[in-house]
Amino acid sequence: SSLSIPSCRNRVERAINKIDGASARVNLRKKEAVVSLDRKIDDETLKNAVESAGYKAVSVKTREVDLEGG
Repeated sequence: SSLSIPSCRNRVERAINKIDGASARVNLRKKEAVVSLDRKIDDETLKNAVESAGYKAVSVKTREVDLEGG
């Protein structure tokens, strides 16, 4: 299936957003989901959510920024 149809994009976003602590935005042009996490979630959980929406997660890339002070 293609991520070019808004309903397909929404299906993937909803599947990821069901994970406690995850919030997703799917980019149709880039064929990627940008996921914000407020806790540690393993890659398999994210991949399983994408697959439950009928798509395959090809890779998961993570960037973490630790902040201190204020």
